[in-house]
Amino acid sequence: MDQDQQGKPLYFEDCVVGAEHAAASHNLTAQEIIEFARTWDPQPWHIDEDIAKGSIFGGLTACSAHIFSIFCITSQRWQSGVVQQAVAGLGFDELRMHKPVYAGDTLCCVSAVGAARVSKSKPECGIVTFHTQLLNQHDEVVFSIKASSLMARDPAKL
Repeated sequence: MDQDQQGKPLYFEDCVVGAEHAAASHNLTAQEIIEFARTWDPQPWHIDEDIAKGSIFGGLTACSAHIFSIFCITSQRWQSGVVQQAVAGLGFDELRMHKPVYAGDTLCCVSAVGAARVSKSKPECGIVTFHTQLLNQHDEVVFSIKASSLMARDPAKL
């Protein structure tokens, strides 16, 4: 996206296949990992730092549901400032957890437009598939997913 598009709505027509977009980052604290896991995945390596040190991971790690949640929020906050005109999420494919995510890691979200087509059943919308990755502070991919969204078409172009 160009600088002059900051704050503008991002419609289906603006999603160019192959275009890559940097999104938000998120820093994980031990407290956040523990609080999330206590509710959603109370495994010892997610909620007890001492046990986590002796585990296969060697330290406190975020659970997969937590990492997916971080993807959900960071992928919507593009650094260009555009506001995605998503109508609905349609599905997720090829979700992969590549490496553990540890307390103190900073995850950066990057999305690329993988496919885009006008919806056959809702011609006022288009279907866009994003290939998204979360990378840690060492530029290692820790999470990847293909996410399909129903996006509004630009009313001025219909």
